[in-house]
Formats: sequence, structure tokens, C-alpha cells
Amino acid sequence: MNQSIENPSRRRLFRGKFTQPAPSLRLPWIKSEEHFLNHCTQCGDCLTACETNIIVKDDAGFPKVDFTIDECTFCNACHTSCQQPLFINKEEISTNNTPPWPAQLTISNQCLAQNNVFCQSCQDVCDPRAITFNFQGSSIPTPNVNLADCNQCGACVSTCPQQAISLTPQKQEVNHA
Repeated sequence: MNQSIENPSRRRLFRGKFTQPAPSLRLPWIKSEEHFLNHCTQCGDCLTACETNIIVKDDAGFPKVDFTIDECTFCNACHTSCQQPLFINKEEISTNNTPPWPAQLTISNQCLAQNNVFCQSCQDVCDPRAITFNFQGSSIPTPNVNLADCNQCGACVSTCPQQAISLTPQKQEVNHA
């Protein structure tokens, strides 16, 4: 028996939650945050399907990605397990080179290398080599991020010993119908 709820916003209303949850990094390649919140049934299939266990529930019970646990391998198990129309179609992803999340990778001033302590752990795990280190006036190299090369897998987030790296959700400009 399929126990999906027709309108998840009704569930929030009955639980006394009148506002939408704060934007989070959801599953890769969802159509939009609004579409996701209105169509996700919170069934949990994506949580159990994720091979790296980075999909967790947010405070409102919706799935979100937690890169402090591990990285996304883009295995598409969350897409395959989901019965709802939450995702951009695969042809559009490859044709438009659509990033998995509307997010910005940032490195804060808590970074060890930026504080003259040798560390290159983020570069070591970055498969697309989007993070490089350069000497900029000190004897310790500091990180530089080439956002064009970053695939947003999040490997650098979980490996940073100072939690100085984050993928921050940005407002999505295109709403895919």
C-alpha cells in the first residue's frame, strides 16, 4: 500500500510548522527547493539507498545532504529509489552541464593553511583537482578553488580538520518544470 501524502505542506500544517524549512543541500539535481518541498513525501527511500550515507533528515523531516559525513559519488541511487518527480531529467543534466546543487564552495579563515599551518587535505581528496595550493607571500601555500572545475562532490568538506570548507546553498535561478 502506497502511503504517500498528496500535499506535504498539509503535513507541516498539521504538525504546527507553518513555514518552509530553511534551504538545504537536497538531493543532487532536484528541480528546485520549492518543487522538492511540495512533492517529497519524506518516505526515506533515498536515505537507505545512499551508498555513502550522506543523506539525512533535516529538522522538518525532509532529506538533505550532509557532507560532514562523506562525499557524494553521484551513483544516482537516490534518483532510482525515489517514486516522486523531483529530479531534472538526465538528458538536460548532460546537455546543459547542470551542477548537482545550486551551491557555492567556500573556504573560511579557519583554514589551517590560511593560518600558516601546513595542510593540504582538501587538495589530496579533490579528484577533479579544483583545489590547488599556491605560495602567496608566505612559506605555507594557501588554497585556491577553481569553481569551474569543482564537481561539488563534497569530499573536501568531510576531510577538512577545521571544518573550514562548506558548500552553501544558493538561491536557484532556474525553475525546471
